[in-house]
Amino acid sequence: MKPTANYQNQFKHILFIAGTSLGLATLFAQSLTVQALPTITTTNYQIAQNTKQSRKLPYNRLVIGGVSLSMSETQVKKVLGKPLSVKNGNEAVAGKTRTLQYSGITVKLLEDVKPTGKFFVYEIEATSPKYATIDGIRVGDSAAKVMKIYGKPSPGSTTRLGYAVDYSTPTYFYFNLEKTKVKSIIFGDFLG
Repeated sequence: MKPTANYQNQFKHILFIAGTSLGLATLFAQSLTVQALPTITTTNYQIAQNTKQSRKLPYNRLVIGGVSLSMSETQVKKVLGKPLSVKNGNEAVAGKTRTLQYSGITVKLLEDVKPTGKFFVYEIEATSPKYATIDGIRVGDSAAKVMKIYGKPSPGSTTRLGYAVDYSTPTYFYFNLEKTKVKSIIFGDFLG
């Protein structure tokens, strides 16, 4: 069954509401695209095929400045030191949050599922060339260099290079661009 335009709009609306609830709506704003997949009908079932899909990046490659997703707050502080500021918050859907602000890198954490007071990384944003990805990409590098390392990005925005991540929960990885240069590097896991 081919999704209709109305179905696609409803899907976009649901994702937008979910993103807003999590305080992450900006992640959907420029990169969301919904496309119907061609199907091959065989005897009594259908097989969906997406021939344009690029390879997904392994979750364990999402490291910048030595910090990775799911890392504990204690581990982050061992790697980056004492933050310039710490901001505690509360998201209606996700629970308690904590943001550690360093010069050129922001680390966002969620409290463990069981309220233990322990927090774990769910998003990292680097805005300084001081911090490089595990593959050596940093703020200021060219879009061409990013594509040489990570391949063709997901279709969508001309100011953002987004890459699919091979993981069991919705995970994002993208480079914001300004005049074909990396302005910021962001990756995260919606479910922490």
